[in-house]
Amino acid sequence: MSMHVAQLPGGTGGRTVHAEPDAAVFRRTMGLLPTGVTVITVGSGGATEAVTASSVASISLDPLLVLVSIGATGRLRGAIEDAGGFAVNVLAEDQAELSAVFAARDRPRGLPAQERLGGWVGDSGHVLLTGAVFSLECRTEHRYPGGDHVLFLGRVGAVHVADPVRLPLIHHQGGYAALEH
Repeated sequence: MSMHVAQLPGGTGGRTVHAEPDAAVFRRTMGLLPTGVTVITVGSGGATEAVTASSVASISLDPLLVLVSIGATGRLRGAIEDAGGFAVNVLAEDQAELSAVFAARDRPRGLPAQERLGGWVGDSGHVLLTGAVFSLECRTEHRYPGGDHVLFLGRVGAVHVADPVRLPLIHHQGGYAALEH
């Protein structure tokens, strides 16, 4: 991959320039962008699947659409395709342990996953996390290939917001950060 880098008068402006970045450079660079941390859930009971994800974005207000990026070869991709939907659960600042559990390759699945998540099942049939900042129940509207990931657009059918509103768990530079009031 080649990338054109424009040179500013006076040099690089105190920046390191990577004219041909590799995956490691790109990953470190994108780690500079603070993101919320979510657990994407599909199904419930013995069919529960869940994974930690930070590539989530609001896409449209009409219709209500959210985008999630899921590994193309992971088991969650097939679960979303089979179920026709998913739930997005935005973790609160005190849920870092859940983030770590569901980011692991040997993360629980089935009933042990649902029990570990400690949630309830929404009308969509997907586990929703107790204590999450908010949860979205989504029906898959579209899916697109995205390199080593698949991008799912979900039509939001229900929104569950914590009351009182909680502060989100933030990921930045490979670790967790906190928002201040």
